[in-house]
Amino acid sequence: MDITPVWQDLISEIVSAPGVAMVVGGIDTGKTRFCLELCMAALEAGVPAAIVDADVGQSEVGAPGTIGMAMVIKPVESLSDLKPKRLYFVGATSPADHLLECAIGTKKMVDAALALGARMVVVDTTGLVGGWLGRKLKTYKADLVRPDYIIGIERKHEIEHLLIPFSKVGSMKIRRVASSDQAIRKPPEFRAARRRSNYHKHFADSHGHLIRLDDVSLWNTWLGTGRPMKWQYVKFIEDALKCHIAHVEVTGQGIFIVSERPCSMGNRKELEEQFKTASITAVTGETFKNVLVGLADENANTINVGLLQAIDFKHRFLFVISPIKTISPVRIVQFGSIRVTKEGEEIGTIKPGEI
Repeated sequence: MDITPVWQDLISEIVSAPGVAMVVGGIDTGKTRFCLELCMAALEAGVPAAIVDADVGQSEVGAPGTIGMAMVIKPVESLSDLKPKRLYFVGATSPADHLLECAIGTKKMVDAALALGARMVVVDTTGLVGGWLGRKLKTYKADLVRPDYIIGIERKHEIEHLLIPFSKVGSMKIRRVASSDQAIRKPPEFRAARRRSNYHKHFADSHGHLIRLDDVSLWNTWLGTGRPMKWQYVKFIEDALKCHIAHVEVTGQGIFIVSERPCSMGNRKELEEQFKTASITAVTGETFKNVLVGLADENANTINVGLLQAIDFKHRFLFVISPIKTISPVRIVQFGSIRVTKEGEEIGTIKPGEI
């Protein structure tokens, strides 16, 4: 692969003294292309390399809604041609409400790559670089990962506020490079269509799986974090809310209720007084349909991504579709914060604490 002339010197410098290289830049500045050319240069030079794709919005490596890590073992024309070695489930395609997951996931994937023998780890990041949110994400991600290089790809000086804070950190080399003339601005519609295509491709060969609730732990949901409520109290709640209750449990947050249909909360005060709590969360079974979920093993390593279709509370089963071949190693189901159809249509987000 020919290296873009404007990047030639910097790529040669990094390959000659490899380490962890975090690439930072705005949307459509050529970050992913730079990462690809850097990885291919390392491969040609015989430097064991890995890519960490931390751009959850336009991911190339791994399942949608994840941070993927792949070892670079062959020449490729696109990062999407690399097979992921490890995944970290973020559960969203925007980092805005997931700064913690994005930072931790990037760090874990970098560590995994180094443990597998990579001498150079290239980290592709999101285009969220503006304002306080962009600074917070990039600052804490860099502080956690501690890359040897921070490469800023700029059109003008739009990411100086991200680079300057690390200029006095002795272990980091700050390098600035101009965006390639080949970098093309893409409209939001293109990005949405690309995400839709990635979802559709991932779930095209999915299988239906039944997962016993008693066999797994649930993350990022109130469900399964408390103790079931006695039937007498369930009957009291049904009478108060005038609807059939599928599941109730008492959590550290309060009372979590799942009903078959929307309930009237007119008697909420009565319930709060009866159970001495000011926190009552009530959702319907439909709330869990089409939620993006991560399927992880006993070490909390994400194996694959699925779509939750339904929960059978009576028989205590989750019904999930996923390309995963068998659910036998699954011990953790990680709830995401986005709903999407098998065809790839994003149909809504889930607010923190909603489920």
